[in-house]
Amino acid sequence: MVSKRALNGFATTFCDLAKHKVYDVVLGRSQLALESFLSRLKGRHKVRVVCMDLSSTYRAVVRKFFPNALIVADRFHVIRLILQ
Repeated sequence: MVSKRALNGFATTFCDLAKHKVYDVVLGRSQLALESFLSRLKGRHKVRVVCMDLSSTYRAVVRKFFPNALIVADRFHVIRLILQ
């Protein structure tokens, strides 16, 4: 999951890492903003890896909606943390 600043706030991008394709983009980055989309997502129990920034909000969302997934920090945010 990647959150990018949009015109009226943030948007969260969901990508298929195996296919290197954007799956969907959802406005917002809070659990409240994402839970409607995620609760309807079929096959989410089959997701094994989620690559994302390590914000506490995203970690909580992943634990709730992708209970079988391993959380992995994305490369951009790891390098950014190291450089800070």
